[in-house]
Amino acid sequence: PLQVQIFSMISFGDDSKKQSPIYNGAAGFLAGCGSVLLTQPQDCVKSRMQSEAAKELYSGTVDCAMKILRNEGPAAFFAGAIPRMVQVGMANGISFALFPVISQLLNKVM
Repeated sequence: PLQVQIFSMISFGDDSKKQSPIYNGAAGFLAGCGSVLLTQPQDCVKSRMQSEAAKELYSGTVDCAMKILRNEGPAAFFAGAIPRMVQVGMANGISFALFPVISQLLNKVM
């Protein structure tokens, strides 16, 4: 997973930082941002295809992607990526930051 790869890069391979909420949260945030960059073009095409006008404008998914590329340029595929990166990055960052904390608490209880 992307979070594991990013974690090993920002912790420089130091296994003692695996229980650190800061490192896990930062890696989770960056992994969330990376996942948005990888999926935003497909999400943009999907959103266009879900519109009411899609039946008249496009003959299919590939046609939609080609028309976006031709008429609006490659940057159009990343429209709305910044707010989505903040949302997904924060959600992942918080989840990965809380995981070691909750794990430690549960280990004390059980």
